[in-house]
Amino acid sequence: MSPAAHQRLFAVLAVALIVLHVDTWNAGPGPLVFGWLPWDLAYHLAWMAAAALLVFYMTSNALWPDDPDDP
Repeated sequence: MSPAAHQRLFAVLAVALIVLHVDTWNAGPGPLVFGWLPWDLAYHLAWMAAAALLVFYMTSNALWPDDPDDP
């Protein structure tokens, strides 16, 4: 994949995470996940895991090469 394609993919994923972070549809009490974890907390834990994976992708060689002079 070309560097430009990696940058576009990162931008799309970052915008998707921003949109998913504003979860007004998730207001109010909901079901419990695994019988003890509130749904909104489980959602935010999953969102944070996705954000951490995006940061890991950003800092991989795909977007952040070891040599800045290397195209």
